[in-house]
Amino acid sequence: MNTSANTADTRHSHTALVLAGGGIMGAAYEIGCLTALDQCFGDGFSCNGFDSYIGVSAGSAIAALMASGVSPEMLFRAVANEEDNAFNWRRKDIYQFDMRAQFLGFWRLLRNVTRILRRYRHNRWDLSRREFGTILQEQFPAGLFSLEPLRDYLLRAFAQGGVPERIDQLRRRLFIPAYDLDSGSRVVFGGEGFRHVPVCDAIVASSAIPFFFQPVTIDGRHYIDGTIGRVSHLDVAIAQGARLILVVNPRVPMNNNPEHICLPSLSTGKCTSISELGIACAWEQSQRIENKVKLDMALEAYRREHPEVDILLFEPAAEESMLFFQSPMSQVARHHVMTHGYHLTLGQFDYRMGEYSEVFHRHGIALRTQRPSSSPPVV
Repeated sequence: MNTSANTADTRHSHTALVLAGGGIMGAAYEIGCLTALDQCFGDGFSCNGFDSYIGVSAGSAIAALMASGVSPEMLFRAVANEEDNAFNWRRKDIYQFDMRAQFLGFWRLLRNVTRILRRYRHNRWDLSRREFGTILQEQFPAGLFSLEPLRDYLLRAFAQGGVPERIDQLRRRLFIPAYDLDSGSRVVFGGEGFRHVPVCDAIVASSAIPFFFQPVTIDGRHYIDGTIGRVSHLDVAIAQGARLILVVNPRVPMNNNPEHICLPSLSTGKCTSISELGIACAWEQSQRIENKVKLDMALEAYRREHPEVDILLFEPAAEESMLFFQSPMSQVARHHVMTHGYHLTLGQFDYRMGEYSEVFHRHGIALRTQRPSSSPPVV
């Protein structure tokens, strides 16, 4: 029996899927969300059927898989069953301290410090502590970790999964934004002049979080994280002619309200404030606040400037975001977040089904009239 709504147009509008950044946990949420969306779509459309994909930072890896025809359910099952695939990377696949680069930094320091001090003395320049600190810093890489291990892992995993090497070889149009560190300008891999870029190079460039990861070099230019400026890069989708855009944003600030949730301190075992959990958690929350503010402002502006474009946002509520403060390398936590993203998206569809049915119908996409199973896909 066909459970799809049968009143949708036979041709749908140009559609785009935007997957924002959010680290490994954010990508897990996106897999759960997209799996639920696939179960809500009627016959003739799926998450692999969008005309354009825009992936930012960690979301770029999931976007690349979607554009290659890998189904969200396949990813969901792979994570749930701990199979080897392009998403089930381990700590050593990402976080490898670049000992070679640091050693070379120390070697440059030993080799250059005498020459530098001699030059300052010869020119009778004053060398302050601040200037000396800057000189020391210049001898070392511009980031603690190299993304080469992740790039190598993705190359192997994508090859095994049949994902093409270059962006222009994908089934669907894929766009991955990053920022040129020297010019300060945005570059969109997959766009004009950058379609030849290898998929894995674009992903790691868009994921190069400043200070944490070293900038990624492509064709002699150095690139950093695509979320440094804009969050969603909706203008890329609109420029492609998209009239229906789905945005999945996993990264929202947590509402640490002790009346509703308990954020525990591992030191004391008691509920506490984010400020008591140290610099890493305070920094993460600050980034989430900035991310949410920029996204909301962008959505408001684009909806005002382009009333002909429908933009639907899928994201967890502030009360739900505590899940994302778990260890990203924990397979159990990753599975938990992914499953929760699945249920949250189904709940959002239930709550707003009337609105969603009207929007999707307007763009020729049918939704299922029968509610999808509340149980996520398993073996």
